[in-house]
Amino acid sequence: MAITRYMNTAELPAESEPANTTYFSSANKHLDSANQALSAVDPNNQHLHIDNLTHQDSGFELSNQERYALFDSQGMSRDFIRRHIRQERKSFTVAEQHQLALIASRHMLAEIQQRNAQHVALYFSYDGELATEKLIEALWHIGVKTYLPLIHPFSPGHLLFCHYHRDSVLIKNKFGISEPKLNVQDIIPTPKLDMIITPLVAFDGNCNRMGMGGGYYDRTLKNSVNNKPLAVGFAHDCQQVSHLPIERWDIPLPLVITPTRRLAKAGV
Repeated sequence: MAITRYMNTAELPAESEPANTTYFSSANKHLDSANQALSAVDPNNQHLHIDNLTHQDSGFELSNQERYALFDSQGMSRDFIRRHIRQERKSFTVAEQHQLALIASRHMLAEIQQRNAQHVALYFSYDGELATEKLIEALWHIGVKTYLPLIHPFSPGHLLFCHYHRDSVLIKNKFGISEPKLNVQDIIPTPKLDMIITPLVAFDGNCNRMGMGGGYYDRTLKNSVNNKPLAVGFAHDCQQVSHLPIERWDIPLPLVITPTRRLAKAGV
């Protein structure tokens, strides 16, 4: 199957109004405090050397526009899109993955601080997803409570969120992903979370989300009322596609953050 890439969002088919896209810059007033928190947990300060993806001190070359060209997924099946994007995000080297995660974490941390979120659910990276370990440590450093999902033991296909702290015991779930050992005292009702940072496989310009296919986050997010908690996608730039075939159970995201951009629905 031929793969086509759109070189910019202006070439997208005009199907619906896209989310508002903002390209990050060093002018964000919340970046200073985000940098301070990340510096405390990233002694080498690698994130400080990258204000954009073409910086010569980045240690790797990411200025090739073709690598970040938008994947034309029009007419392609969900399975094909999922396989292709998973391959794309796993193509980064270890150094690239590390630094891209730090860049994205800086912007996510600034978003969290701007919203004064105090209870934030995240995930442990898997299969090339943006890593969250340094982001979690930075949130601990500034006093934000963090939570991780675990597969509900009694309600198939659903998630629970447990307080994750330095003394938490982690176990591997059936997918091989680390999650907290179930402790009822650590469970937080989902409506009490301020933000859920969600993993995803692919997203489009309307903030539609495609996950791994289990539907865990769709079942969780469908109960969100007035963006409480606020669901935020966290993804590589290469995970954006031109079009996602949407099913009736798919829940779009109000906000997606990548290393370079903030895509937001109106009013978010």
